[in-house]
Amino acid sequence: MRNLFANFVCFGLLSWGFSLQAEDGNARLSAVIGKLNSLESFRATITINGSMTGVLSYKNPYQLHVRFNDGRILSSNGKVLWFYNPDSSIAGKQDLKGVSGGIGGLLSGYESVTVSGKTFRLISPSKRYTEIILVVSDNDLPRVIKMKKSDEEITEVTFSGIATNIGLGTGLFNFQPPTSSQIVENPLNQKE
Repeated sequence: MRNLFANFVCFGLLSWGFSLQAEDGNARLSAVIGKLNSLESFRATITINGSMTGVLSYKNPYQLHVRFNDGRILSSNGKVLWFYNPDSSIAGKQDLKGVSGGIGGLLSGYESVTVSGKTFRLISPSKRYTEIILVVSDNDLPRVIKMKKSDEEITEVTFSGIATNIGLGTGLFNFQPPTSSQIVENPLNQKE
């Protein structure tokens, strides 16, 4: 009987410890998101899947501009997202109504959030990315984000040379493709 009681107590303590770790993961992730939301702006060099590089500029709230080394541009003023490829002169124009933005939008709503040091692991089988690994620097800025879809496809974005609270004019985020470009409206809403 004493052995059964000891096992029950151990199970209870383990369960309590795991729930504290999950709460700590959520609390730490909220602190990281809060830090990012407190920044007026930041700029970083990014590398996607080890090969595609570019410069990412972000200004609160939800304004994004990425110029890739091959000339492609991804730009949003928080209302419209543009994808532009100069090689094909095609520009995608996506309406962002009703979409939550920023890194907080990407990282919110996960059922399981654990943290070990500066590495977070977010899991939810119902999300577009079923698993996200986030590695942050000592000052809670992103260093690596690995996003895994249910089909096992992984996208990894690394950040380097991050500069914060720099003057970024709004004109950078109000991208307009060249007038000779073919514009595709709401390409993310289209079915193949």
